[in-house]
Amino acid sequence: MSSQNGNERYVVRPWWRERTLPWAALVVVSIVLTSIALERTAFFVYEPVPEFIERLRVGRLFMLAGSATSLAAAIWAQVRGNPLWVTICVAAPAALVGMAMMIMTPPSLTPQIAGLFALPAALAGLIGGLLPVTKD
Repeated sequence: MSSQNGNERYVVRPWWRERTLPWAALVVVSIVLTSIALERTAFFVYEPVPEFIERLRVGRLFMLAGSATSLAAAIWAQVRGNPLWVTICVAAPAALVGMAMMIMTPPSLTPQIAGLFALPAALAGLIGGLLPVTKD
């Protein structure tokens, strides 16, 4: 695309391509929401008292929000042209922790164990997405 003058040339890129800061903020929000969900649903002794049941419900809602933001960040990473490993790492909290949270029963620590792998992977994806891509 060129300007009306004809002597000046400029390139118009889609607005979502080079927006690194909003994408990084979305990944950080995903990591924070997933961490809150893992904290809320970590039970070592499960008793069916109303406080624990409410805490579990809120934790699952946080996990739903964390999974949604993780998937949105992964899709945005792919649209931005990041490498595939960045997309996979950013989607790890939704894939590992989110699925484990929705499948397992409340006294299980499986989501917390999955979080030990998913949250560092998401952080690695965040760092990889912020680094400039060199094309040889």
